[in-house]
Amino acid sequence: MANPPRTIPSTWSAIFGPAGNEPAEAKETLTLLTPSALANANAPVRETGPLSNTVSRVLVLCGPTEGRAAAEPLARLAGPALQQLSAGFKYLQPEQVINVLSFVNAMECAGLAEGLLASAPVEAWLEALMQAHRTLHEVLAYRCGIASLACGLPELAARFVGGGKLPATFTPAETFGFNVQGFVRYLATAQRQQARAEDVRAAWDTFVELFPTKRAADTLDWKDLFWAARAYHVGFEHRPVSEVAEALHSRVKPAG
Repeated sequence: MANPPRTIPSTWSAIFGPAGNEPAEAKETLTLLTPSALANANAPVRETGPLSNTVSRVLVLCGPTEGRAAAEPLARLAGPALQQLSAGFKYLQPEQVINVLSFVNAMECAGLAEGLLASAPVEAWLEALMQAHRTLHEVLAYRCGIASLACGLPELAARFVGGGKLPATFTPAETFGFNVQGFVRYLATAQRQQARAEDVRAAWDTFVELFPTKRAADTLDWKDLFWAARAYHVGFEHRPVSEVAEALHSRVKPAG
């Protein structure tokens, strides 16, 4: 008899609870994938793209020490992946581009790489993806929007998720439930208005709390959570990028 389909946990308590094995499974998956990725280091775009979500998942679930140790061998691929992305950008699919950027983002947020995104033409790449907006499925367009937020590009973030021009005024302490478009547009407006972290904390907390449900529904993934975490912790709390992974793990793992 075939095994029943695996149920993806839809709450943080289920992910970290006694019956949950996601942290161990995430680490095991990354450990299995790492030797092959390093053996094919001459094709870093091909290798880091699929790894972007696995690395993000490990860092969120396993924490700054264990997760960082598991991801560290792959850090050597980050710079070459960006170089290959730059050289072959016009030949790559939008999903390949954003996956490589997501991999590098996770590495920077864990303190395993530094300054790579800042020294790359990320804004130009995102603008080019915006030109292909009509061909992007919603999940990918929203991922590009959240990445734009993390890179301090609020107007571009709003264009990716749609909804027209950003409002001229900002109201603190709003929340958006499962509405990712509303969340992105709200943080974009907050960025433009130079709002304080406390003004957007309720929106961020709600986004994080409901992430497992969105992930179970295949409308958000771990790399999206990392981009959003960078947008909040760096853009509003003004933390160093290298502290984002630790801050995110501390936020989602139940005490005890």
